[in-house]
Amino acid sequence: MKDLLVEFDDLPDEILIYIFKKLYNVEVLYSLMDVNQRLNRIVHDTIFTRDLYLLEYLPDNKTSSPLSDSILDQFCSKILPEIGHRIKTLYLEQTSMKRILHTTNYPNLNNLSLFHIDIETAMALFDDKNPLTHIFKNQISSLFINFKEVNDSLPMRTFYSTIFEKILTIFTNLQCLKFNPSASYDDAVLFYWIRETAISSTLLELHVSVLEMRDCLDLLDGRFDQLRVLYVTVDRILPWLEIQHDPKLLPNLRIFSLCFMRKVYHFDKSIVSLLRRMLNLEELHLNIIVKCNEKFIDSDTLMKDIIIYMPRLYKFTFNICSIINHCDQTNFPLNEHIEKTFEYLYNNEIITCIDHFQEEGYSQCHIYSYPYKWKVYNNITNNFRGGLFTSVTQVLLYDEHPFEREFFLQIAQSFPFMKELTIHNRKAQNNKQLIKSNNDNQMLSIIEYPNLTRLDLHYTHNDYVELFLFDRKMTLPNNLHLCVDYQLLKKVTYNFTRYTTPNNCAKLATLYFYPVDQINEHIKKYFSHTCIRCISDFVLRR
Repeated sequence: MKDLLVEFDDLPDEILIYIFKKLYNVEVLYSLMDVNQRLNRIVHDTIFTRDLYLLEYLPDNKTSSPLSDSILDQFCSKILPEIGHRIKTLYLEQTSMKRILHTTNYPNLNNLSLFHIDIETAMALFDDKNPLTHIFKNQISSLFINFKEVNDSLPMRTFYSTIFEKILTIFTNLQCLKFNPSASYDDAVLFYWIRETAISSTLLELHVSVLEMRDCLDLLDGRFDQLRVLYVTVDRILPWLEIQHDPKLLPNLRIFSLCFMRKVYHFDKSIVSLLRRMLNLEELHLNIIVKCNEKFIDSDTLMKDIIIYMPRLYKFTFNICSIINHCDQTNFPLNEHIEKTFEYLYNNEIITCIDHFQEEGYSQCHIYSYPYKWKVYNNITNNFRGGLFTSVTQVLLYDEHPFEREFFLQIAQSFPFMKELTIHNRKAQNNKQLIKSNNDNQMLSIIEYPNLTRLDLHYTHNDYVELFLFDRKMTLPNNLHLCVDYQLLKKVTYNFTRYTTPNNCAKLATLYFYPVDQINEHIKKYFSHTCIRCISDFVLRR
């Protein structure tokens, strides 16, 4: 960048600022601070000093790393002491966090984001005896924290719950808290573990994952009486546990997002009763799978049970899958009938997909508002209606009928940013031989999954393993993590002797299967550049 200084001098300040805004602030400060008087004045502007990402994000394994030693040294010795009073937001990772926070004073630091922190570091940081805590306890109004994935069979819920309580106790002016918002089942917060004295009268916005529905109800029991925005992910509702709702209304809540990771039972008692307390709600986002008794959830259900109780509601997005056990599918409505019931709702577009699974003995109705806003799209079948889903990074395909090659092309086109793909289908493809005979035909479209990092083929027919590994027009990225059944893999590779090219086997960074005692020199030679692990590691590392 310094080689361009002569050319930069001929440009007006406005053009330089426009160019520098296209770069990372860290890069601008590291490269141009103290180069000359004019550039120094420009890079000291709040545009480049207000918000700093002092880390590097590694998208392949969803983690972060510190800046290089040379850049970090320059920031800590020179740059941060000069601009510390201008900084309002810091994005930090664990290994360099302590050094950066101790480097200088940050009198205007209000927003702090901590990425991939381990439990021990968090427990030490959010301790009332920590000097940093006393410095920032009244300053920090917005805190984001997520934790490192722990490859441990023991749940970390109690530790995370303790850290959550410490944060509430320490930061007296906290208005926004995003606490491990994408946590898994093992990492969810337990509100019954948190003392009732851990309250906050300043908290306006909360993003959190909890274990059970009662935890969601506990956080709305009055301990956050000024809460206006709540995004909560709930792992489960225990079907045998009766839910006791507090009848107290929640008049301050304006935005509510509720996502369930597992099936919801007793929709009326669990979901409807909670939502009716939010009489001033303006935005509602629902992402749920509901076990119903007789009738699918449609707009009539949503209107009479929920929307009519929210006169200020102006935005409603949803992703609702309702499931009914059945004996005769002729009693169920068609897609067109379900969609017609949504005509008077004020969403952009409503998509409906009804599937009947004879072998499993149930039917499902999937309704969602489009454009789709969620990161996960589960249980896609051959009835998939298509569209563009730019927010989705995780997809699960399931059907009792085979997926043909054209279906995977449609999935690739609809989910361009998909990173994780799981396929559950035991049925052999019908058009496999035709595709084989035409595999070199230019008329066959190339199927590309450019962003895929994790592929789960453990519960599939071997046709899908062969498609992804040996189809000449299936393009996969390097460093792919594949989970697959050992016997299926053995079959499609002809007992690990199939060396036809091109194939995607060389692109595998890690291969997960069970049992690992099947690994021999024959397999290691075939996957010579691939790390081979037990299938349980695939689950733990998600």
